[in-house]
Amino acid sequence: MSVNAALLDEIVDQTARLISLDVTRIDPDDTFAELGVDATLAVEFAAVLGKRYGISVAPAAILARVTPSGLAEFVDQVRAGGTA
Repeated sequence: MSVNAALLDEIVDQTARLISLDVTRIDPDDTFAELGVDATLAVEFAAVLGKRYGISVAPAAILARVTPSGLAEFVDQVRAGGTA
């Protein structure tokens, strides 16, 4: 599945903000584990996604997507009417 480039950029930017890292240091295919995103940060990330996109996402769903790229695909699917 092709990821919406603008959405991917937003997810990468939000990931950078969440972990206080310069956005240029994040590759969309870096794993959340490599980036230091743990369950606690996933809860915060879920809240950010909910506010930004008006969707409900379980924190476990964020970690299950493994990378910012995978999460962008997931968010795109949920926004298109899929399930979280």
